[in-house]
Parts: sequence; structure tokens; C-alpha cells
Amino acid sequence: MRAATAPGKVILTGEHAVVHGVPAIAMAVNRHIHALLLEDDSGVLRWKDPFSGRLISYNHTQLQQRSELLALRYESWQQGHIPVNTILPSPADLLVYSVVQALQGSVLPGGDLTWRSDLPIGAGMGSSAAFIAVLLRLFSPTVLPAEELMHQVHFCERLQHGKGSYIDAATVSFGGCIQVQGGGYKPLASAALGSGWYWIFTGTPLSTTGECVDKVRHAFTGSDIWQAFTAIAQQWHQAIDHQRALLVRENHRLLCQLGVVPRRIQGLIQQIEGLGGAAKISGAGSIRGEPAGLLLAWLPDCDPAALNLPESMRWGVLEQEEKGAISFRL
Repeated sequence: MRAATAPGKVILTGEHAVVHGVPAIAMAVNRHIHALLLEDDSGVLRWKDPFSGRLISYNHTQLQQRSELLALRYESWQQGHIPVNTILPSPADLLVYSVVQALQGSVLPGGDLTWRSDLPIGAGMGSSAAFIAVLLRLFSPTVLPAEELMHQVHFCERLQHGKGSYIDAATVSFGGCIQVQGGGYKPLASAALGSGWYWIFTGTPLSTTGECVDKVRHAFTGSDIWQAFTAIAQQWHQAIDHQRALLVRENHRLLCQLGVVPRRIQGLIQQIEGLGGAAKISGAGSIRGEPAGLLLAWLPDCDPAALNLPESMRWGVLEQEEKGAISFRL
């Protein structure tokens, strides 16, 4: 049996800004995607789709053909023929493409692939990158260095986001705290959080990350707003928690200007600020509907239970994960 695991992430500052060349800081969190491959000699890979729950099976030829179709659809998006949210006909196709990229031409091992996750899907916690990373770890014929893993995760992710940044790929590959700018990255030991920090999942956004990124790109490319995001990232390194809370508040107001924070979520953040805290979305947010994925929240005198959140919302304490994606045999 082969097994692999990869952490999720939260963006501390710089969502959307990172696509425009501005530094972004993210932290791997102690919530994971786990995968187990029980191999056999059938030549057919079987799994239950973690997104829809339906059973899926592919042989090597079928996987390759599906992967080639997805590459053609990406080219069609680049040429402006289809919208970014239709590159992948279904979320499961991202997993198919990742397996083919991991194999690098080697023979597909047949067997049953099973999943276990304590990472919310579609929450802005990097679940897609974590799924990709565990598949690359499971099916690659060699043990990839973390940097190579990062590049391959990013390459696969482009089918979902169009022109995404390296932030998810770097964080799930390396673990810890990471600053990303353009194609560069560096670990940031000083960026770790103290107590009083939480994640709140407000629900899966109705718009995709790619849609949000595209809308912001079209409206704000060349805008002075990115200089304000840069200032926040530069101050984050030396700030302590109550100072970081002020930076989170400013980050939130900038995201509201970008139009990716739904009104209901703005109201929730106003409530958090009224309790002496701070919060912002941690991810792409949403340009439709009310849910906005993940919130990063600082509540120094209470926890999110004091917010009387709807039952559909979940929350937890933010805990840093030092390790990136790994694989092992059982």
C-alpha cells in the first residue's frame, strides 16, 4: 500500500494581490488531505470522487485521453473561446490530469484509491492543491524534491484557475509559512501566528477562484491598490498579533474595494471588529451569492462561538503545519 498526505493553507495577506506581482504570505495549517492506494494487477484505477461521491474508474489509455482533452480545453480558454470556469468539465477531471502528470509516462498501477479529509473543500484552504500534491506524491515514479513538487502542483492547478499564483502550490509543498512573489518563494519563520487566531468557513462560494481572479484582473490591472497590499505584506514580518490585526482590517477594506467580499460576510466581519477582533477572507472570495469560503479571524477575548454563527458555518483554531506533502509505504 502507498499513502500520502498534504496540508491545507490560509492566506495571511495578499490574496488577489499575488496575481499582480505583489508579495503574499501564507501558512500551512494542521488540516490535511490523506490518500491511500491499495494496488492490484488489474491495470484499472478506481476511486470515489471526493466532490460528487460517484465511483470513477480509468485504465491507462482512458486517463491519457482525458488528460489530452483537458489540455486542449486549456488552450481553448487561452484563445478566448471558453470561460475559465469551463476548462474542467467536472472537479474530478483535475485529479485525472494530476495522475497523468505524476506518472510521467510510466505504467499506471491499478488499484483502489481512497480519500480521507479534514480539510473543507472549496473553502479557500488549498484543498485543490492538496489533492494534487497527494496524487503527485503517490504516483510519481521518483521522490520529487519539494521545489519540483511545487512547480508540478502549480502546472496542474492552472486548469482550475487559469493563471493562478504559486501561493497554494508552495505552501502545500513546503509547509510552514511562505512568502510568494511572482515565481519566487521563501520561508518565513517570523510569520507564525500567536493565540486568538481562528478559521471560519462561511460556505462554498458560488463563483470559482478563476472567475474571481479574472474579474479582478480585468478591473484592477495597473491600479494603485496593489501598492497598498504591498505595504501590508512589508509590515507583516515585524508586526505582533495586535498589530497584525490592524493589517488584517486594512486588508479586508482593500478586498471590499475589489468587490470579492459579499455583503453578508462584510456584516460578519463588522461583528468581529465590534468584539475587538479583526477578520478578512482568506482566498478568492466570491462575486456571486453570500458564502465567501474561508475567513481568517483574530478574536483576542473570545472565540467564534460568541458570534452565534449559522449551523452551516464551521470554525476552528489555526494551527501551523511545519511539513509539506509527503508519501510513504504501509
